[in-house]
Amino acid sequence: MTAAELDEEPTGPADTSAPAPGRRGSRRRVDRSAEFVEAAKTVIRREGPGASMDQIAAEAGVSKPILYRHFTDRAGLVAAIGRSSARRVNEELVRAMRSGGTPSELVYATIDTYLSFIEADPEIYRFLVQRTVIDAVDSTVFMNDYIRQTGEQVAAVLTELLGQWGYDTSAAEPWAYGIVGMVHAAGDWWTEDGGMTRHQLCTNLTTLLIDGLPFTAAPA
Repeated sequence: MTAAELDEEPTGPADTSAPAPGRRGSRRRVDRSAEFVEAAKTVIRREGPGASMDQIAAEAGVSKPILYRHFTDRAGLVAAIGRSSARRVNEELVRAMRSGGTPSELVYATIDTYLSFIEADPEIYRFLVQRTVIDAVDSTVFMNDYIRQTGEQVAAVLTELLGQWGYDTSAAEPWAYGIVGMVHAAGDWWTEDGGMTRHQLCTNLTTLLIDGLPFTAAPA
């Protein structure tokens, strides 16, 4: 019996007297779910945001009922892909913020890390940001949750850095959320407009954050 056959949906009534799965069974389920998420990413990169569950199941070498067994529905799979991508990006963001250098260099590196994800995986980004409404997942809720989680991480590291540099740390949290929201919105615009390079966008955003708007006085 193959691994896929072991995972097939039972055809008869569930055995409610069966013991709960042990640690090994739970670990295997987590591993299989991770495999399905990677298979889904492969299909999305190839087919675009409109990738179907049939295509994802075929890529994973299983039937659609198996995917539904692991993720409940398509929305659950979308959420799992979002968590996987967000976790990877956030780890890179924290690494960039702790990479050393001047404040300007750290800001640039952090912005560049996020934009690099968009540039390297545009179909995954579009799938998560633009396709979620079609997939019965509220994209606004999803992105707000991502921005909140990322804001928390950036705030924690920013508080640490401001303290090391001898600055007041009380503004770290609103600054963090403002930076994350601004960079996300600018990145979303960038994917559609494409009117400048990643370096140009990073430089423009870094200049705004470090030096502010180029006005010495309010316009008349």
